[in-house]
Amino acid sequence: MINLPYNSNLKLKSILDRVNGDEYLQSLWECINVNAVRRLGLSDHGPVHFAIVSNIALKILRNLLEAGVKPNIVTDHRMTDDDAEVVVFLGAVLHDLGMVAHRENHHMFSVPLAFQLLPGLLKGVYDERERAIITAETLHAIYAHESEIPQLTLEAGVVRVADALDMKEGRARIPFIAGKKDIHALSAMSIRDVKIRKSKQKPVVVEISMYNESGIFQVDQLLRKKIAGTKLEGFIEVVAQVENQQRKTVLSRYTLGTVPETPTGEVIVQK
Repeated sequence: MINLPYNSNLKLKSILDRVNGDEYLQSLWECINVNAVRRLGLSDHGPVHFAIVSNIALKILRNLLEAGVKPNIVTDHRMTDDDAEVVVFLGAVLHDLGMVAHRENHHMFSVPLAFQLLPGLLKGVYDERERAIITAETLHAIYAHESEIPQLTLEAGVVRVADALDMKEGRARIPFIAGKKDIHALSAMSIRDVKIRKSKQKPVVVEISMYNESGIFQVDQLLRKKIAGTKLEGFIEVVAQVENQQRKTVLSRYTLGTVPETPTGEVIVQK
């Protein structure tokens, strides 16, 4: 069951209710988690992952909307901010469907699976033209959630970054306990918490608290790639802070440089 603050967005509420009541989709999520956790030794990719990502995505989008940033479904299709929330939510809960087949190229497999589900989720909420647009925008967000895929919409960028921010310590515990001790597992275990707020300078400020500096790998090597190339660049700041003040820190401040020709939000790691 996904709990989401739909506020006054009744379209989002209707689709949320359908997602929560869709036994076929829930079963697909279970299959995804079997492949991810039991067979591949990855972190959880089941209902909890989709609940976390959808809530993070909605928070990021609403911060952007409050700052006057226009989603592409508004600028390109003359639809509404509420419709952008629907696209982001659907992208968040459907983006990993392809993992029922395999982790490799799962974003490609996710598209046809989502295409099968979307008509039932959207029917009665939107007319035929609107359903086509919501479907198109959602499928792009799903396909482009992988770092190497060029991003064409703000909504797709929100989904990609939200997916990357499901990085708290407990989310990495399964592969760590299973014996995976590489830098990915170790750095993920160092992430204590992730919070999203806004500032006068940036509508989206991601605050990451870490137990130690190994978490920098998550910020510099993983999150950086997720932000780069999205339409969130320029609107997002990521601040990572080491919680343990009693021990000597290796880095007191770290600023992530810009990607060539695509300026990114500043990433700071500070004591």
